[in-house]
Amino acid sequence: MGRYFPLFVDLEGKKVVVVGAGTIAERRIRTLLGFGARITVIAPEAVDQIQTLAAEKELVWRREAWSGAAEELLPGSVFVLTAVDDPAVNGAVWRACKARGIPVNRADDRSRCDFYFPGVAEGGGVTVGVTAGGKNHRLAREVTEKLKKWLAEI
Repeated sequence: MGRYFPLFVDLEGKKVVVVGAGTIAERRIRTLLGFGARITVIAPEAVDQIQTLAAEKELVWRREAWSGAAEELLPGSVFVLTAVDDPAVNGAVWRACKARGIPVNRADDRSRCDFYFPGVAEGGGVTVGVTAGGKNHRLAREVTEKLKKWLAEI
């Protein structure tokens, strides 16, 4: 796999679809909300934090499993994240996005990602995205946390 170019994108008011509503999806959703994304979550069940965000109208939660009808929610998305515990569902989402030319991040298979979801550190007017190329999430998380502490001091 090649190297990925870091790119900063204006998400304010832009549509992002997240398939899945577990802890990985919840972390990513919170990050995206901080950048003003309009998020639609597709999942029959959700962790408490996502249920609360939906109740507070911070996102739209479609309480349904991935299906052909759910695919109709993809057009207009800047990108799609899929983080479901079922590789068959993640694969179906990936194929639907590829057919529509929508960039997709598949949490269970880095070889099927058009982009990696970075660790994000902000402070002092600076935003930093951190990735270890999808290979070492622990290292990326540690570097992100160190950067957050350092940026808080400037």
